[in-house]
Amino acid sequence: VSFVYNQDKNLYPNMQVLIAGGSGAIGRALTRFQEDKGNTVRILSRTAKEEIYRWDPAKGQLHPDALESADLIVNLSGAPVAGKRWSPDYKQEMIDSRVQATRLLADNLAQCSPRQRHFINASAVGYYPNSDDLLEEEAPIGEGFLAELCGQWEEEAEKVRSENTRLSILRIGIVLQKGEGFLGQLVPLARLGLAAAVGSGRQHCSWIHIQDLCGIVHHLHKEELEGTFNAVAPEVVTNKTMTRNLAEALKRPYFLPNVPEFVLRLLYGGVTEELVSNHRISCNKIQTKGYQFRYDALKPALKDLLNG
Repeated sequence: VSFVYNQDKNLYPNMQVLIAGGSGAIGRALTRFQEDKGNTVRILSRTAKEEIYRWDPAKGQLHPDALESADLIVNLSGAPVAGKRWSPDYKQEMIDSRVQATRLLADNLAQCSPRQRHFINASAVGYYPNSDDLLEEEAPIGEGFLAELCGQWEEEAEKVRSENTRLSILRIGIVLQKGEGFLGQLVPLARLGLAAAVGSGRQHCSWIHIQDLCGIVHHLHKEELEGTFNAVAPEVVTNKTMTRNLAEALKRPYFLPNVPEFVLRLLYGGVTEELVSNHRISCNKIQTKGYQFRYDALKPALKDLLNG
């Protein structure tokens, strides 16, 4: 997938970008995006390599030079939400890994030389309550583990804000990325003709193409935007529509019945909360701030990622 946001490539010449959690799929895509603009990207990692600053949030360790030169800091850190069963210990690890990392960044930013920096912190649409209503950023926090996780993460991120540090929080929907995450898990099944909706299939799925997620991060910094923004595409679809469109994009049949929720709980445990969540989320705020989506509808997004 080629990135297309190059019209203002030299807007921030030689900008220094630091990505916490930069070794993950989203972080790698964001790194390519920023480097395509001529910016220098460093990532924070527990393993020290070239282009990487060493840190260990659990031990409160961070390379002293990591933040000092950064113009833009993007915090994607945290143990994965999907891919593992949600045991009580792993739930706590998901919370601690986000809270500890964000607290460490905030504490060290407070000690940096005073100049303007922009801190963009990831969160997720799991912050919101399950609802068929189209929810804006002002909606109240929901109930359940995902909402608790997002709430604690955002609360810690608020401590970053200062007269020298702008703070933006991105509540991100399902990220569509070739070979990664949601598509990485479902495409192999769909290619075998085994695509199936989950639960009722009527629950809403708020999603975003990886190009647009990277584009929104860039737009927030370019326009010096602060506050909380939803990172979701304009078209919200149901889980059944998402699954059917995926099968159609791969030219594979779609005929299996929905996977019942009790089966999902036997297979995946607490992760089922994420699989059957119903989040119909608005992107109106970021659009009113001038962001134009490259992929505002699901079918073109899937065509680009699966056949491009």
